[in-house]
Amino acid sequence: MALSQLRRFVSPNVEHLIPGSYLTDGRRLLRVVSRFEASHASKSASLEDCLTLEVRSYTPGELYAMRLRRVDASTSG
Repeated sequence: MALSQLRRFVSPNVEHLIPGSYLTDGRRLLRVVSRFEASHASKSASLEDCLTLEVRSYTPGELYAMRLRRVDASTSG
């Protein structure tokens, strides 16, 4: 499956899976360690739980079910 085809499975989308960026499922803060690579046979992205520091690989279906949202740094003024 091509990377472009994975877009429909991942919530919100693969653009949010940038290494070093942060996501949340509403309970956990997760850091993207690695994203889907079109050249790899295995289609998974690695996310680190910021509380436990555990790194786990997730399939597109698992990510979709998690309903992840990007965490944006906000500036207070």
